[in-house]
Amino acid sequence: MNIPFFNRLQLKKVTVGVADESGKRAQKVLEGLLADIPDLLMSCVVDTSSGKVLAFYTTNSAYNPNQISLRHAKLLRTMDEALTTKAWVGGPLTDVSVILEDQLHHLRPLNDGKWYCFLAVRMADANLGIAKEIMRRHTA
Repeated sequence: MNIPFFNRLQLKKVTVGVADESGKRAQKVLEGLLADIPDLLMSCVVDTSSGKVLAFYTTNSAYNPNQISLRHAKLLRTMDEALTTKAWVGGPLTDVSVILEDQLHHLRPLNDGKWYCFLAVRMADANLGIAKEIMRRHTA
């Protein structure tokens, strides 16, 4: 019996979560990111409204895109609402970066805000400028 809940994450391989055109497009984004930053810890493309992971790549089962997808989708919706109601003055949301002790996490909306792309990389492997430029290039 194949129960997806009990299956382990595929490691060091771009895995497509949906078998349609959006899954193929998400896979292409992740393959481009991985080609430019081969030392990625994790990357995923997620549907913002549902929190469903369209495609992901991870090097370690501790980096599970299913555990973060809904939190990041809620964060982006909250930030968009704040911009819409003028509670937070600024232009459209282009990206969010979080710098941790030894990691950089970068989040960027794409597909007119319907999806977002997330990546995590060690600070020893890339800096913020490199991560943002590579993400912009592959999600534009």
